[in-house]
Amino acid sequence: MNYKQLEDLVFEDWTWRKIEISDLILIAEKEENEVLLKSIILLLYAHWEGYIKKTSKTYLKFIADNKFNIAELTENFKAISLKGLAKEVLASSSTLTLSNELKLTLKYSQIGNYTFDKLVKIDLDNEKDKSIIDTQDNLNSTVFKNILELIGLRYKKEYETRERFIEKQLLGNRNSIGHGSKRMLVDEEFNIEILSIKKLRDIVISIIENFRDEILEYSKSSYFLHSNFDKCKNFCEDMETKLASEFKEIETRYTT
Repeated sequence: MNYKQLEDLVFEDWTWRKIEISDLILIAEKEENEVLLKSIILLLYAHWEGYIKKTSKTYLKFIADNKFNIAELTENFKAISLKGLAKEVLASSSTLTLSNELKLTLKYSQIGNYTFDKLVKIDLDNEKDKSIIDTQDNLNSTVFKNILELIGLRYKKEYETRERFIEKQLLGNRNSIGHGSKRMLVDEEFNIEILSIKKLRDIVISIIENFRDEILEYSKSSYFLHSNFDKCKNFCEDMETKLASEFKEIETRYTT
């Protein structure tokens, strides 16, 4: 996979998701009812979790396909490689012999000499694979932070400012609906009405698109390499500022 292929996959996967969300919003604007609004929350959560997971895996596959040595990569990729090695150990556990154990020990001691693809296998078509990227079927702020750290991205301060809102309005209501509860989690910030749903959508989309753009720039500028990692500081600060500006604009837009 080259950069252009990565870019195409990342944009294509987001385009159809964003269209689905927009289409359902348009229907709800014409005929606002609670069932439609609940459906939007379920769909919004599905694409929040689905896109973060798929794009993270696509990024890792891009790095694997380009066969970088693990020693060249930032420390998080060594951790991912160790997970791959642990998977290999488990797979061979039924036939462990002294010979196999010595081979695995040697591989562990020389992990920096291996290319990333030798220890990490990414199957983009296997939606159920949780061996590397695991959303735990509940992509809350803690899980999101763990995924970002795993793939080498930074958890922004701006994410922290919206943690409570996302946790309660997106995840809390998604879980409530998913478990068949009639009652929704409403407060002074959120009601079961189209404006509240649209505000939630805009915040989630801003986070997703900020994440998408970071993945693309990290890939294009090779910020996943030890030698380039410090160079991404200004870029990350710009992305933080951009997200803060978007959040501020969203708050202004929905302030009555």
